[in-house]
Amino acid sequence: MTASTNNALTEAPQTTMPVDPGPFDCMPELLAAARVAPVVRIPYLDQHAFVVCDRELVKAALTHPLMGKDITLVPDWMRKPGLMVGSQPPPEYARAMIMSDGADHARIRRIHAPVLSPRNTERWGERVAVKVEGFLDELERAGTAEVNVVTDFTHKIPLAFISEMLGLPEEAERRLRGITDVMLYSADYPARKEAIGALFGAVEDWVRDPSVLRDGVITGLLASSDGPDAAVTEGEVIVWTLGMIITGYETTGSLISAALYEALRRPTAERPRTEADIKAWIEETLRVHPPFPHPTWRFPLEDIELGGYLLPKGSAVQVSIAAANREPGEEADSFDAARQGLGHLSFGLGAHYCIGASLVRLEAQLAVSGFLGRFPNARLSTDTAVEWESEWMIRRMSVLPALLTNS
Repeated sequence: MTASTNNALTEAPQTTMPVDPGPFDCMPELLAAARVAPVVRIPYLDQHAFVVCDRELVKAALTHPLMGKDITLVPDWMRKPGLMVGSQPPPEYARAMIMSDGADHARIRRIHAPVLSPRNTERWGERVAVKVEGFLDELERAGTAEVNVVTDFTHKIPLAFISEMLGLPEEAERRLRGITDVMLYSADYPARKEAIGALFGAVEDWVRDPSVLRDGVITGLLASSDGPDAAVTEGEVIVWTLGMIITGYETTGSLISAALYEALRRPTAERPRTEADIKAWIEETLRVHPPFPHPTWRFPLEDIELGGYLLPKGSAVQVSIAAANREPGEEADSFDAARQGLGHLSFGLGAHYCIGASLVRLEAQLAVSGFLGRFPNARLSTDTAVEWESEWMIRRMSVLPALLTNS
């Protein structure tokens, strides 16, 4: 709803959230902040940002026609080096799908759609299954008493798959892991700026010298960028590839890790067994452990009223998927497979609903099913603690220590 009389609206109260990354789990703090009010303000970059927390208001914000996402709406104060939103290229170079609206967004989504069609998703699933089995074989051969499931399994799968899907050279996997860890989770903003530049430079090199690439999505896009009737530009191939690496790798790995964490901390009889069980388990993991507790930014095109609160034109707005996914008063540690993730918004809503949702679900199902099938007696280590890395917008497990047998 457009705000017509601002003086009749409630000012969002101020609270805090952990906006800088660190070795902690942000979820309890995010949920505590969301209980302050349906809409809150948090200090951010010496200014403040609004966060919509109430479930129905989140749904309204996600689908509001005046809640813009285009890169041109990002205010100057948010263009801090080291922040992803501040590192987006100028729109005349290329727009990313998540930072575009209207005809621009529809065009980008239309070009991506064939890659993630049901037929292609089934084909990609076959490749994921091969990689899952290969990494499980490696775990079995290693025979170590304790493994970190995150580094030894869960993040290997989407990284290897997205590299193959894009057609990246084989050495790219090692390079990408180091870069994205710094870019997303380092508290050193100069280092993050350098990592963002390194990732952009790596993709730019691959796109401009495709001789090093295998056949894949990049070469397919490049074929569409050649000639007078080109559908895409070289800059768009670079920017869209960056987006696929970040969303296709890091968030999928985080989902798989959290799903296995919830399984390994429970007795074997309480773990998922059937295909239906696995699917329900993944949906509940998406509900309780959204890899993006707060997704990408939105900027009101004019003053907007949500639930009696004013969101001023041009203000920086986030929506709390973490809070919207839960019932009022529900605590951070509330995984219940019987819920089957009912009503979660972890893939968004409306025009910006995640275009790769089906593929992400399939990757997670194959990984969790494969691991629990191969190591039915695996359990959490009692000697090493589970560790998290997070800030208010992205969250993952960094250490998931497990013993693969009961011996």
